[in-house]
Amino acid sequence: MKRSKIVAFLRSFFGPPKRDLKKIVPQLEKLQKQIKNVASMPNSVGAIVRLFQIISPLQDVGGFSQTMFILQAKNHGQLDKIIGALNALQKHFENAGRCEYGMNRTQKGQPITPDDVWLGNVYGIWTNTAQYWLERQEELEKQFRLDLSKDPKNPVTTWYCINNYQAGRFVKSHTDGILENIKILLAA
Repeated sequence: MKRSKIVAFLRSFFGPPKRDLKKIVPQLEKLQKQIKNVASMPNSVGAIVRLFQIISPLQDVGGFSQTMFILQAKNHGQLDKIIGALNALQKHFENAGRCEYGMNRTQKGQPITPDDVWLGNVYGIWTNTAQYWLERQEELEKQFRLDLSKDPKNPVTTWYCINNYQAGRFVKSHTDGILENIKILLAA
């Protein structure tokens, strides 16, 4: 190994932890902006597709696992909160990333389209692509689910089950968690 590589390697383990965290600040700020945009999208089916488009490339490169590894080597208790936030981000990338049988059925490096995102299998609703649900939104907003409605004045629709219940909860859970952990990291 060349001397410069050895020096760089040793600095990564013995240099100040703040410097390691500072290296990922631009990525964190970009991710924060993207996730805020996803969280503000009015259509959750479109938002879940966008969330996967942001998360999957991060999952492909291991997220911030390398920074977490370096910080863990330097941790003597003083970095527990930072490492915890990085670990939580990694879990979001894993749980909202690619999965052969999940919602985001893509392979590493593959771009995500509405045809690759699968929603359904809730309340007896068949599983279909996000594209399918988006194309039929107007029709699905009129399909009342009397089996699920407790208030006849505000009946539940098939669109509500897919958009608000399934996609909406998934998006909210991940965007809230990601933003909360980015806030911790940027404040460190």
